[in-house]
Amino acid sequence: MGFLNLYNIQAYPTTVVFNQSNIHEYEGHHSAEQILEFIEDLMNPSVISLTPTTFNELVTQRKHNEVWMVDFYSPWCHPCQVLMPEWKRMARALTGLINVGSIDCQQYHSFCAQENVQRYPEIRFYPPKSNRAYQYHSYNGWNRDAYSLRVWGLGFLPQVSTDLTPQTFSEKVLQGKNHWVVDFYAPWCGPCQNFAPEFELLARMIKGKVKAGKVDCQAYAQTCQKAGIRAYPTVKFYFYERAKRNFREEQINTRDAKAIAALIKEKLETLQNEGKRSKDEL
Repeated sequence: MGFLNLYNIQAYPTTVVFNQSNIHEYEGHHSAEQILEFIEDLMNPSVISLTPTTFNELVTQRKHNEVWMVDFYSPWCHPCQVLMPEWKRMARALTGLINVGSIDCQQYHSFCAQENVQRYPEIRFYPPKSNRAYQYHSYNGWNRDAYSLRVWGLGFLPQVSTDLTPQTFSEKVLQGKNHWVVDFYAPWCGPCQNFAPEFELLARMIKGKVKAGKVDCQAYAQTCQKAGIRAYPTVKFYFYERAKRNFREEQINTRDAKAIAALIKEKLETLQNEGKRSKDEL
């Protein structure tokens, strides 16, 4: 019992990670996957632990093009404990796009009161400072899982993909000399609305290598019919084979940005190898 008292073990199971002189208690569901994520996050933190001083420096005085998502929490709050592993998982997915932080309102109670935090967890999105209309947006959704939070945060970022018309789809995609990934959607389609932020994440991930476009199949039904679109959303990868000077297309069935980016990367490597072989044969 002396050992348990030494490390303040008050409930079972309790998982503690010892990192030399530092002791970290795991908070969350006890599954191998989530504990592994917890250890990985200790080694390479995805969420910045903010103090009133660093909040002022990094969030309040953020650069004009910077955006932040901040979780105001209290360690004793059960929904906060459930949120934390999801919050860290979301932060890893948004690395390089959105800065993610958290602030302990038990430790910094007066600061949180000053920021008008009235419940825990309180999740806020701080847009670019050039956007003077809102100081922040509060998350009011029921679902606090990594996917839902990521979709919510990405929804505030400016669009990177190109809205295509029948003319630009024909000229830039079918007759151009660039690789394109295209999202065929309908505005009334619920799954399309859910996928839209994920497609924008993809557009950012492949920027500079593959262009990303969107076609509104309600407005341009004939274009989508010619493209063989039978359901929404449908994602197609149009790749230009320089050696043969023609276009080919492949339908992508996953809706995960990282998975689509990996498929595209693999395809581009295959095309590059085919191009090298064609040159060698000549």
